[in-house]
Amino acid sequence: MYVNRTECSIEELNENSFEDLIKQYHQQIYIYCYNILRNPHDAEDAAQEVFMKAYQSNRVEEINNHSAWLYKIAYNHCLNKIRRKTLIEFIPFTEKNRLKREVYHDQQSDFELNYILSNLKPKERAIIVLRIIEDKDFAEIATILDTSIPTARKRFERVKSKIQKLIERRIQDER
Repeated sequence: MYVNRTECSIEELNENSFEDLIKQYHQQIYIYCYNILRNPHDAEDAAQEVFMKAYQSNRVEEINNHSAWLYKIAYNHCLNKIRRKTLIEFIPFTEKNRLKREVYHDQQSDFELNYILSNLKPKERAIIVLRIIEDKDFAEIATILDTSIPTARKRFERVKSKIQKLIERRIQDER
């Protein structure tokens, strides 16, 4: 009986710390998923699935940087979700069942951001969102993307250059 009480209290402790983790990071993970997936419903599902995967891993207590760990799970989950969606879209018989995309044109800046992000590959969007929107440093980005710090920095510079070219091309097209 004593052992069961100890196990229950450890389990309760893990659940309480995990609830705190969800409260602290849910909004950030949702926004990150939204910026990668560009759909609020998919982002909400993805955020929930990220926390489910994190909880099922039973590694919460041994992780030093919870933020980087959760972002890494979100990064991999979102990329897998995009790969599956892309694969399904290539199958001809699913053409009729495809859902219409939701497009938001609330403000000109949102439109520009959507234009830029939609012209980037998912991995490029991920690094831009982490660095610009989430304000992560290159050490944390490297941890999330499972690369070295110089590689993360170089990838960011390449994507930044690509964005600059997209903006210049867009300006020329509008003239």
